[in-house]
Amino acid sequence: MFDDLLKRLLQGAFICEISDEAGFRYLQASDNAQEVDAFLSRLNYRLSKTQNELAYFAAYQQIDSPARSDIRKTFQQFRLELHPVVEWLEMMMAGLNQETALAPGDVLSFSSLLQAIEQNQALADRLQSFARFKDFTGSDDSVKSRLEKLLSTLSKWRYLHLANRDTLIYQVTGKLDYFYQALQFIQEHEQIPIEQKEDDVIQESLF
Repeated sequence: MFDDLLKRLLQGAFICEISDEAGFRYLQASDNAQEVDAFLSRLNYRLSKTQNELAYFAAYQQIDSPARSDIRKTFQQFRLELHPVVEWLEMMMAGLNQETALAPGDVLSFSSLLQAIEQNQALADRLQSFARFKDFTGSDDSVKSRLEKLLSTLSKWRYLHLANRDTLIYQVTGKLDYFYQALQFIQEHEQIPIEQKEDDVIQESLF
């Protein structure tokens, strides 16, 4: 457990109750968390949690040149994910007829989503609009294939966890808690110039 968690944390994984219940419970034990944190500290990392303590991840202790380079890459990936994930969240609110955004632990059924989209042209149009994002394009233009591509990409990005392969039941992971935290940070610091140590400011809040 210890070695596997360390490896995944160093690879940028988010350990949450949905994607890895055993690992999440392991890190909730203070002795285990301290042991993991102590090992990470040797590599200039620390064990961190999202704002609502729904997921663990490895953050840098100090910003040196290698760390700054990695942080920039991570933030660039987040920017790549930003608009598609926001669009997905808005689409799910409309499709599920709910006033609150998705949260970690929420369950999504492929068949239920497919039925809702096929019966609502506005939702079908929103789904089709994902084709403008390169990671969501596919050769098949059917609603079913577009929905499969959407959910598979979000699973690849670790915002969703396939809880049941037979019935295609997905659960929202703790990484979404990190996304909301990062989104709030961007909204509060949208005037930060890229050249003026943006990485250092990001580090204080996110990494």
